[in-house]
Amino acid sequence: MGSSQAPILEIAGSREENLVDAAKLLVACRGDPVKIEGVSDPANPDHDLYEMGALLPGLDATLAGSTFEEWLDSTS
Repeated sequence: MGSSQAPILEIAGSREENLVDAAKLLVACRGDPVKIEGVSDPANPDHDLYEMGALLPGLDATLAGSTFEEWLDSTS
């Protein structure tokens, strides 16, 4: 007897966000005197995948919700 699995439903935010920009928005909203800088480690075995957007949702993802900035504004 074969087993069938339901397809995986992928849900993502309403747009692509940049983690460095999101962190900068967060510390600015909190008034934290923290300097945020993006880094990239070419020695990381997954470096090329990260740089090419491998952590982004697939083309069939359902996009929903607010942007990070909209969400952050709604919590303050």
